[in-house]
Amino acid sequence: MNATVGVWLDPGMASFPDKWDDGTDLGSPSYQVHWYDERTAIIRQALHTNFEGPFLYLLLGSERALLLDTGTGHIDLRAIADDLLAERDLSLVVAHTHGHGDHIGGDAQFSDRPDTVVVGTSQADVASYFQLADWPEQPGEYDLGGRVLDVIPIPGHQGSDVAFYDRASRLLLTGDSLYPGRLYVPDWTSYRASMRRLADFVADGNAPDWVLGAHIEMTDQPGQDYAMGADVHPGEHQLQLDPAVLTELADALAEAGPEPQHLRRDHFIVVPR
Repeated sequence: MNATVGVWLDPGMASFPDKWDDGTDLGSPSYQVHWYDERTAIIRQALHTNFEGPFLYLLLGSERALLLDTGTGHIDLRAIADDLLAERDLSLVVAHTHGHGDHIGGDAQFSDRPDTVVVGTSQADVASYFQLADWPEQPGEYDLGGRVLDVIPIPGHQGSDVAFYDRASRLLLTGDSLYPGRLYVPDWTSYRASMRRLADFVADGNAPDWVLGAHIEMTDQPGQDYAMGADVHPGEHQLQLDPAVLTELADALAEAGPEPQHLRRDHFIVVPR
């Protein structure tokens, strides 16, 4: 597809693959790339390389590209990114939805890449780079060049967690804070507040078409997940979540109250730690 930089596809032309690599074919490549639109690539690290099977996101603006998360480090992500950015005069920013190892494992591959910034993983690093002066209360904005992202602090899962709302594609990227799977919550108070703020952000005129997280751990049967560590996922839940699932999560956490509770719903499972 040919498109002028800064001119975005009609939302009806955006797409997801019929099927993500679910680990059932051990002969499959170590990664899968799908162009959601002509400026948004979704990369899945194959489950046979690591059971986490994380999803990474590459967003292209007219001045720079943003790579969100680098996976576990078991694939040559540098080569993948170089290929996807070939013949594009764009600098690269490598940032993260949060700082856990399965999201920063490939960072070192980019340390000597020309015209590339790797954002640090601490809360202070993230707040400084994205100019989030009132962490975690106020979101910031980050411009890729003709493509503005809202950067929303959502600590609770790890501490430096952020969500990214892409106004161009109308995708809300939520990392490990919301995806079809087990949502691990060591900081219950912060997580409840973060999910309410994120739901309020969406309700305040920022409605995404889809919420995209970093993993799939649910089956296509409501409320049923795969065993921890499973590297084969026959019959996976789809990656994309309806924005109503975010509202459901925020409401469920509010109803649960201040004491941590295990919550199982059709599209997610909240697991306090």
